[in-house]
Amino acid sequence: MEYEGSLLRVQGDEVTFRLDRDFDIAEAQRMTIKDNPRSIIRLVDERNMTKDQNGMIHGLFNDISLYTGYPPEYVKDLLKAMFSAHKGIESFSMGNYGISQVFAGEFIEYILEFCFEQQIPFKYQKFHLASDITRILFIYLKYRACFVCGKEHADIAHFEAVGAGRNRKKIDHSQHRFMALCRDHHGEQHQIGIETFMKKHVLVPIKLKPEQVKEFKIGG
Repeated sequence: MEYEGSLLRVQGDEVTFRLDRDFDIAEAQRMTIKDNPRSIIRLVDERNMTKDQNGMIHGLFNDISLYTGYPPEYVKDLLKAMFSAHKGIESFSMGNYGISQVFAGEFIEYILEFCFEQQIPFKYQKFHLASDITRILFIYLKYRACFVCGKEHADIAHFEAVGAGRNRKKIDHSQHRFMALCRDHHGEQHQIGIETFMKKHVLVPIKLKPEQVKEFKIGG
């Protein structure tokens, strides 16, 4: 059992916390051999990787394991070694959330790109929990995966309306922002309107440099 919470009051060795959810006393009693459940309090450096980031990383390890047949621990060690070589650093440990949120976000980005490049299907993860959503969404745009559901072969959608009758080949697309949306979610965006759609799915459109617009073949 693991909870997150905020410190409310301290009186000597008595400490009061407000937890992120109701404490499951029945489960705590089931796990103890004494009359009263025993808990260990661990203070977390808020600059370190979040619980959600840790869950996403291990979820991706599991997806790769399911596809390749290699054990999750092997996948974990392999991806950590590959990422360390990519960054030119020594091996690192994720124990006790021992890496920063920024580092965890970069690692998530690296694993996602690995999945796309190797055509490894993965269950759609909550990529917005990473520390740098823009970099993560850039990969989704690059590989045309829907920002909402992760489905591949998505459409590249303009955030700002281009307008009917305009020649898209003559538009400076680097002045616009983009999203990758599958046909279903692209249709929903037009149906409910861009502002409602963005709030509903908590999305961030991506702006591209001219060379990236050309690389992604936007506008022909």
